[in-house]
Amino acid sequence: MSFYSPFDEDVVVREGHLEDYPLSPAMAEAERLAAQILRAVEAATAGAVADLRVTIEGDCVILSGRCPSYHIKQKAQHAAMPFASGSLQNDIQVTWRR
Repeated sequence: MSFYSPFDEDVVVREGHLEDYPLSPAMAEAERLAAQILRAVEAATAGAVADLRVTIEGDCVILSGRCPSYHIKQKAQHAAMPFASGSLQNDIQVTWRR
């Protein structure tokens, strides 16, 4: 017997030992978009952004993490631009090592 589920069963959130909870379709789509952007940024920067995080809030894409140069920060932003339907906020911090 099957029943209609309003959630996307392909995408789930895992919290340690807790059970899997399916995401709503909108949240599942945001997770897929964030994953695509993450892969594009990692490819464009050759993994030079440490602790890279992509967050989707409404139609705003937010990039965060740390990188060694402004050039890498700019490359990350340009890699994410084709995916952003609204605004793109680049919160990647440039950290200098000595």
